[in-house]
Amino acid sequence: MRTLEAISTICTAFKEEKFDIEEFQYRLESIIVSDELKQSVGKARFKALNRLEEIRFCSLESNFKKYGVEVTDTLLEVVNRIKESKK
Repeated sequence: MRTLEAISTICTAFKEEKFDIEEFQYRLESIIVSDELKQSVGKARFKALNRLEEIRFCSLESNFKKYGVEVTDTLLEVVNRIKESKK
C-alpha cells in the first residue's frame, strides 16, 4: 500500500503545482514498486513515464501542465481501482 500512497501523493502534489513536469517524472521514476503491484501499477507507471517523456520533448511547454494532469488522472484511476479491489 505504500507504493499506492506514494503515487497518489506525487500525483496530487503535481496537480497542486508544487513541482514541474520534470520533477514529477523524476519522482515517479524513483518510486519502488512492491512485488505484489508490479503487474498492475508497474505497467501503469511505465506508460505514464513514457507519456511524460513524450510530453516533455514533443509538446509545447505551455501544454505541460494540461497533459501532465491527464497522466496523473490516469494513474490515480489505476491506484483507486487497486485500492478498491483490496478492500
